[in-house]
Amino acid sequence: MPSASTLLQPAFITNDFINLKSLKFTEYEIIFRVNVGYIIKSINNISVKEQLLFQRFNNKNQQLNLMLIDSVFPIILADMALLVLLGKIKNLNDYLNSNERIVFPQVINDKIYFERKIMDFINGLLYGEVGGKVVWNGETDNRKIFCMKNNNGELEFFSIYDRKKLFEILISKMIFDSSDSQFINDNRREVKVCLKFKF
Repeated sequence: MPSASTLLQPAFITNDFINLKSLKFTEYEIIFRVNVGYIIKSINNISVKEQLLFQRFNNKNQQLNLMLIDSVFPIILADMALLVLLGKIKNLNDYLNSNERIVFPQVINDKIYFERKIMDFINGLLYGEVGGKVVWNGETDNRKIFCMKNNNGELEFFSIYDRKKLFEILISKMIFDSSDSQFINDNRREVKVCLKFKF
């Protein structure tokens, strides 16, 4: 039989407090093939997206997990990775407002489409396992509470009920990093772009 102290504890108590400071959400290794007609001697020589063609994610499960957001979301993330590699974007807000992001002709108002998909992706990063290297079943854990210091040095907490505010913060402050990108074969025809999502 449970003790009296156990019975008195509220059901919502959780130990799932996560500090956003220096948090690395996930890392994707995305494989691209050098487009025919281009010779790239160094990663620094990549100057336009057309030099590389998306092939696959190094971890198949991560690619499948992204497809739970949308069947084309792996392509969207690969497009983000190229723009990060080229130094054209630094965060999700930059991507949403970029004139160089991928275009889907059948989508009428594509900015709203991308905003919705990015919100779903952030939700999967925060409360699910979209970035995990094992198969994600789409379930989320809404007990997680994220915290960070605000501009006044006070600690702010974000539960599932504050996620809209947290999403707005992450869209502008979540940082992309692709500094570990490299060639993965001797003939320099394949490039692995390591896209990290950090706060």
